[in-house]
Amino acid sequence: MKYRMTVLLLLFATFAVSAADEDFKIQLSGWSYSRERKTITGSNRITGNLTLKNTSGGALADVKVTLVFTTGMGEKLGQPISKAVGALKAGETQKVTLVEQQIPVFGGYEVTVEFNGGKEEWFANSDTGQPQPKAGNVKGAASVVVLGREATQDRSGRFTGTVRVKNEGTVEAKGVTITITFFDQKKRTMKEWSSKLGTGTLAAGAEQKIPFTCADAPRNHNGYEINVKCEETSAEQQFSGGDFTNAEDVEIAKYSFKRDPKTKDLQVSAKVRNGFKQPVDAVKLTATFLDGKKKEVKKYVYDVPGQLAPGEIKPIDFTIPAVPAYEAFEPAIAYKKSDAPAAQAGPAKLEGAFKNQPEVEVIFTDALPKDDKSVTLAGAMRNGKNVPVKDVVITVTFLKADESELTVAEKTLTDVVRPGEERNFIMKAASAAGFAKYSFKFKFTELGTK
Repeated sequence: MKYRMTVLLLLFATFAVSAADEDFKIQLSGWSYSRERKTITGSNRITGNLTLKNTSGGALADVKVTLVFTTGMGEKLGQPISKAVGALKAGETQKVTLVEQQIPVFGGYEVTVEFNGGKEEWFANSDTGQPQPKAGNVKGAASVVVLGREATQDRSGRFTGTVRVKNEGTVEAKGVTITITFFDQKKRTMKEWSSKLGTGTLAAGAEQKIPFTCADAPRNHNGYEINVKCEETSAEQQFSGGDFTNAEDVEIAKYSFKRDPKTKDLQVSAKVRNGFKQPVDAVKLTATFLDGKKKEVKKYVYDVPGQLAPGEIKPIDFTIPAVPAYEAFEPAIAYKKSDAPAAQAGPAKLEGAFKNQPEVEVIFTDALPKDDKSVTLAGAMRNGKNVPVKDVVITVTFLKADESELTVAEKTLTDVVRPGEERNFIMKAASAAGFAKYSFKFKFTELGTK
């Protein structure tokens, strides 16, 4: 007889610019499992099911999935279960079944997906939870996730346990709280309880097992949900810092942002470095600020005064007036060597505005040549359709003056773009410096249609 565990919901919260799963080449979903207490060859056999999708835009070979069951406190149960999937074409979806015996009641699981050239790790903080990507280090922010939990309730109604949490950010998490919501059999909320978790702080990168006690939980609840959160890190704190890579290039790093709460002006301090063995001038920083939907809310161009000598590091300070709320900051740098050819200046005019047609539109707003003969294109796309779209593949062909092909570059926007939404993007084209003209085409997938 097959036995399926009672569903208990367990959620986690992240308050940061996330390292999201959109950076993973293979997406996981559709987790379910069944348990057979007695079989011909053993007992407690778990059959787990997962769905894999290749969202990388290219074929992946030697794909292998490894599943490990864990307790709520992260201890491994049984042996890892692996299955070779083989090759996955771009966009291909494949279901995977993994079977193992002698698995006791488990509080979570971990999944490792390997392929030629990469490895991606996922986890779930309950037996029925869907897989979540392990974010790694979230730069410039605090990001608290629930890795697991164990809890019991006594006759008096006291609900006690331990929650295993981790701060995946590079900034200390402050104001850390735990909220437990108890549900009845119809998933209606019976009670919600909140409290400071531990000391209320969690160091950057720290993982802790922290006890909690809810004194008067409903005795007849049918399930519960745990949510752990922390104070949101300001955008100014998130994007401050950054180090030079010491590359043979012009770099800007060590940012410091300070916002005037009354005027919303943003004071910016940073340092610019000339990594070349010859002077550079006409250094230009284009700062683009984006909202949560990746739509541009402010663009500001700062011209670094004077010339930079070889190896020179110069401090810069400037103020950007009236910067609205933003969630992302994208810098782009342009410069000219003292003997750089004028041909690298790029085209005099780019397509710079949407036509607001009932179609998907793509435009390019800026072209920044680099000394390595590449060109960085700043562009945007808009979904004018009445259905969401995703996997927008943009192909740009760069042409010489005689209209012969110079090079081709491609960019894929994998996230879902709803009707009326816009997305800004940056794409780099190798060996495109000195192009005279360009043309582009794009394709996409519509959602919600047959």
